[in-house]
Amino acid sequence: MLGLWFAISGLIFGSLCSITAKKQDRFPKNWFLIGFVSGPIGLILINLLPRLKSELENERPVLSMDGI
Repeated sequence: MLGLWFAISGLIFGSLCSITAKKQDRFPKNWFLIGFVSGPIGLILINLLPRLKSELENERPVLSMDGI
């Protein structure tokens, strides 16, 4: 019975982490596994991390010299 409880809570926290990761432009499959294994710790961790897309938008584009 205890194993069933861990499986259900793992599915719940894994799903919540996956949904949150998709909203933050991260990898949902990886975060599902993290949420499944770690439970509420994974959910707290994904909510503390900044959005991945905003970090990529702040980088300057690399200019190439191919046209010269």
